[in-house]
Amino acid sequence: MGCTTVTKSTIKVTGAVAKTAIETGGKVAKTAVGTTIDLAGSVFHQSVVTVIDTSTGLSHKVPWKEGLNASGAVEVTVIKKAGKAIEIVRDTRRIGDEASTILKPGDVVRIR
Repeated sequence: MGCTTVTKSTIKVTGAVAKTAIETGGKVAKTAVGTTIDLAGSVFHQSVVTVIDTSTGLSHKVPWKEGLNASGAVEVTVIKKAGKAIEIVRDTRRIGDEASTILKPGDVVRIR
């Protein structure tokens, strides 16, 4: 083996290792970023209440805080509730229609 052959072999091996490291690192980084975004989205979703005016389709996300009730959530939005009925949905169940109902993160308040 001459000097040229050793150099070519070293470059090929080093290049293959570098390519594998870049591909593997890229997959790990992509997975980590995707997981972080999914978790952040989940945390954001869990810390808000959604208020929807069903007559217009207008919807607002309201930051949830301990003790927030349906009336308080609607007051934060530009949606007018005077003379309209409300419905509160938790998960997939209707849990009430009282403005004084204490909300939990992820609840939906529908104004009709």
